[in-house]
Amino acid sequence: MKTSIAALSVLILAAQAAKDLAMMKNVNQHSMLSHGGFHRPADCCFSYTPRKIRCVIMKAYTLTASECSQPAVIFLTKKGQRVCTNPDDEQVQKCMSELKLTSTTKDLKSILLKKEHLKLASSPPSFWRRPPLGEALA
Repeated sequence: MKTSIAALSVLILAAQAAKDLAMMKNVNQHSMLSHGGFHRPADCCFSYTPRKIRCVIMKAYTLTASECSQPAVIFLTKKGQRVCTNPDDEQVQKCMSELKLTSTTKDLKSILLKKEHLKLASSPPSFWRRPPLGEALA
């Protein structure tokens, strides 16, 4: 009897741990940062790059969490390197705007292509179309 109760307890604990693990995998890390959750030191910048940034080599950016000691914009280069920059810098703001515009343009093109694809897919082939009622078939 004691063995079955102990086995049942272990089984319940294992099921709860598996459930918690599955929930953690589904939670977006960014939402945890924005809601006062934990953050890694790699998500913060402790100094800004002294170099002038070149927007043409950047592919994305993110803002550091409010829990960090200083605000920063972290750019991701096309080669995968992270660059910490001052968010008040005019060049940084310009690059952020360019990347946002590029991303929006790509999203819009993708939406238009999908819409065009759906339109073509939903229309029947021309040989299926019937002639208007007043026309005679040749």
